[in-house]
Amino acid sequence: MRVTLVAITPDPEALIARCARVSHRSEARASPEADRELIRKLLRRGHESVLEFASATFTVEGISRAAANQLTRHRLASFVQESQRFVDVHDRGLVRPPSFPDVLWKKVEALHRAALELYGESLAAGVPKEDARYILPIGTETRLVVSANFREWRHIIRLRGSPAAQWEIRELVARVLAILREHAPTVFDDLEVERP
Repeated sequence: MRVTLVAITPDPEALIARCARVSHRSEARASPEADRELIRKLLRRGHESVLEFASATFTVEGISRAAANQLTRHRLASFVQESQRFVDVHDRGLVRPPSFPDVLWKKVEALHRAALELYGESLAAGVPKEDARYILPIGTETRLVVSANFREWRHIIRLRGSPAAQWEIRELVARVLAILREHAPTVFDDLEVERP
């Protein structure tokens, strides 16, 4: 799995604090430390609406269609996913869940090779890609672009970073969180993801 930051709001914490200060006409109090303290106070009080003024966009590669299906349920985020309808996916791998022992995974790999072979035969026989894709396992790798404001990223990270969440989506949000902390530590330092 690869997670790459494509774009982020410049100086996001200063922007968030600046927008928050409009409500109390406290713009004169702005400074980096005052901005951080204001953001911490807003988070403690649950006033996260001002986090919507900052956003981040990521490219995610090498995740399964299963994990992508979970991520795209977050309707306040924006997505573009590689299309199995138009793209030939012969070169896509299969994401391996860590719970599979080697002996079983060899069988899964054999099924995957057989599925790819049948996929190729179907295309050669004139079956459109949009129909041939039905043969492919849900563990097939995909790639996508996802963009969300900071409030939604906090929601996604809290929900999908929970120990009850599936291992692959937890790994994804752990990587997103690490990147977001580099750019907006005050906004994201209170969140934790237990890595699988």
